[in-house]
Amino acid sequence: MKNKNKGRDSFIAKMRSPYERVFSQTNHRTRYKGVAKNQFAMFMESLAFNLKRMVILNEEYGF
Repeated sequence: MKNKNKGRDSFIAKMRSPYERVFSQTNHRTRYKGVAKNQFAMFMESLAFNLKRMVILNEEYGF
């Protein structure tokens, strides 16, 4: 990494961090055979993740 880009890289890393964490916590392998079952499983995983996050944000910020 070059020193001239250090500030820019730090800024980009701070912006990407919350979103990268979301995708890193999901499983990248599929469990079922067939698209419909896997789409439903991913939908339910995402729903559970967002509900947990909503509870945490509600406690912190009172939304």
